[in-house]
Formats: sequence, structure tokens, C-alpha cells
Amino acid sequence: MSAELQDAGAGEEGASGSVAVIDGASFVLPYDHGLIGGLSRAGYRVAFFASSTRYNAEFLRDLAAMPGVQTHQRAVSGSVAPRWRGVLNYAALLASVWRQRGRFAVVNLQFSVLWPLEWPLLWWLRDRLVFTVHNAVPHGFTGQQHAPTRRLAKLARRLVFVSEATRSDFVRRYGSGCADKSHVLPHGLLPVVPGEAPQPVRPCSQPQALVFWGTVKGYKGIGLFSELARSTAWQAQGLSLEVHGRWDPALRPLRDELQALGVRIEDRYLDAAAMHALFRRPVLFALPYRDASQSGAVYTLLHQGCTFLCADTGDLGAFMRRFDLQALLLRERSVAAVVEAVQRVRLEATSVAQALQAAQDRSGWDCALAQAAAVYGPVCGPEALGKLSDRHSPSP
Repeated sequence: MSAELQDAGAGEEGASGSVAVIDGASFVLPYDHGLIGGLSRAGYRVAFFASSTRYNAEFLRDLAAMPGVQTHQRAVSGSVAPRWRGVLNYAALLASVWRQRGRFAVVNLQFSVLWPLEWPLLWWLRDRLVFTVHNAVPHGFTGQQHAPTRRLAKLARRLVFVSEATRSDFVRRYGSGCADKSHVLPHGLLPVVPGEAPQPVRPCSQPQALVFWGTVKGYKGIGLFSELARSTAWQAQGLSLEVHGRWDPALRPLRDELQALGVRIEDRYLDAAAMHALFRRPVLFALPYRDASQSGAVYTLLHQGCTFLCADTGDLGAFMRRFDLQALLLRERSVAAVVEAVQRVRLEATSVAQALQAAQDRSGWDCALAQAAAVYGPVCGPEALGKLSDRHSPSP
């Protein structure tokens, strides 16, 4: 067996009716872990096709140990392979899906990596294809419609959206033609390390700093920190400003500007120990996104019991309203709105913590996957999934 490929239990008997989940470059590995863990607990058998990765590899290891889960890995991600090798390895990963196609009643594509390679396989498996839409168009895409996303959505038998906001954005861009096959399976909590229990929410009555955590990209609105650093109204709050996470190279001038203004910058990917240390500090987090349908950072911060402010965009705003957390919702992306929100948190720290705790309690993956049978078939057994596939699958 190749050192780059790990097929755990690929020859298991009676595996007809399994669900194949494909995230070829491991773009959303913590999400995959939560989804597959929830499906495993519900009794589904899952084969996961993904890339080995420099980051979050512990999630792959934990998936391989889950009951009823098999992992298939190749070095596709740019973090572990040059592009040419990643393309070859992705082709081999898709070939592995094809060789085992008789086992799968459902093939769930999480992210498209290279559609010309994917298209022949997915076309043949179209009547069992589930396509998860994490974003209606890729981040930074300026057009109204993204052609590969549109084609995959039309091809798939079912579409899964990770939030109502994502579905609404999709309908706004592409129309309602896919409404009959669309389902929302909401995002669940994202732990820092596999198996970590959610941390109780701690009141944040005396925050020491306002912190952005996550990869720093243009759409995340970190320029607001420049306005805060220059504002006397903000300086009167007595909170320092910090940005923790790897910066997009295109934003390095902004990084240097913030650093010159006294903002603490940690320009790197944080490992688990660094994240835990950050999340345990008495700080208030901010997600000042300019544009986003949803954000995994919300579900990590919620899992860690942190208090966070959100810009009113996409699922961030919808999440705050759904759980009566308007006190944490910025009325606009401005210094004045941030100052008002910080003052509300200080005054209402206990009630805010209680509302966040209620949100955490209702955001586990088992809750998120309550309607999984509508997407992946009934939980009553793999035989039912197999029959579902047999009725609709084309003959190769």
C-alpha cells in the first residue's frame, strides 16, 4: 500500500449503502469531522476521501478510528504537495471513488477542487450525488454566478446548504430552479481538537482586549481595526487590539499599518495549544466581516465558550437573531457601533453569557443533523440506502 494512501478497511463485507464524503483537498476538515461523526453516531457507514494535510491532521486520525468510518487519503493539499503532484494524486483519489462506486448509495462532494477531473465521475454518479454548498460563489469571486458551482448544482440529485443565509444567497444568484432538491443542514460546533467537550460560556464583563482570530482575508473586514486604533473614542475604552491568524499576502500593507498603530499581530497559523491559550484569556472577539454567507469561526468560538461580536452579514447576523444575541450584533461596521457593543457586553455580561450558553447547547452536530435522513436516506439501515441508490443510479 502506498505511503500516501491509507484505505482503512476498504474490503469490508456488506458495505453496500455507505455514504462517500469527498473533500479532496481537506478544505473544511473540522466541518467534515463534525458531519461524519454525526452520521456515524446515527448509524451510517461513511467512506471519507480527503487529502493528507499539514494542518488539522488530528481530525483525519480521529475519523479513521470512528465506528463505521473508513478514510482514504492522498497528498492533494498544497500544504503537503506541489501542484502537479496534487493534481495527479487527486485523480488517483477520484479513481478510488470510482472503483468502489458500487458501495455508495450517496456521494457527497464538499468542495470542488478541479472540476474537469471531477466531472466524468460525478456525471456517472449524478443520481446519487449530494453537493454541499458552503458558499454560493468562491470568496473573492466578483461575478454573479460561478459556472462550476452552477453546473454541479444542476447535476446533483440533492443540494445541502450549511445555513439559510447560504441558500438565500444561492437563490438570489442562480434562481429557484433547485428549490425542490435543496436542504439546509446547519453548521455544528467546531472543537479545536477532536473529542473536546464544549467549554462553558464565561461572562465577559471586563475584557482586556478586542481580538480577531482566523485567517485574515479581504472579505473579513479587518480594516475596521485600523479605524479603531486611530479613534480616541475607542482608546477611551481601555482595550488593546489584537489580530491572531495567518494573513493573506495581499494584505501585508494593512498588517504593517496595524502593527505601526500598536495592534498586536500574530501572523501565523495557531496550533491547538496557542488557540486554547488565546480562548482562555478574558478577551472579547470580533468578526467584522464585510461579506460572508457563514463562518466556521463562530462555531469554534461558541464551542470554546467565548463571547464575540459579529457584523450583520449572512449567517453571522442570522445566528445572532436566532439565539436572541442582538447585543453582540454590530448595527454597522463603524467605530461607534463597536464601542456601543463593547459597552453592552460589559453591562449585560451575565445575560449575554446565558444566551450564548443556550446557543451552544442547541448547536451540537446531532441537532444539526436532525434532518439528515432527507439527504442521506433513512437511518433504518444500509439496505434502505442501497435500494435508494439502485432505483436511480445509471449503469456505467
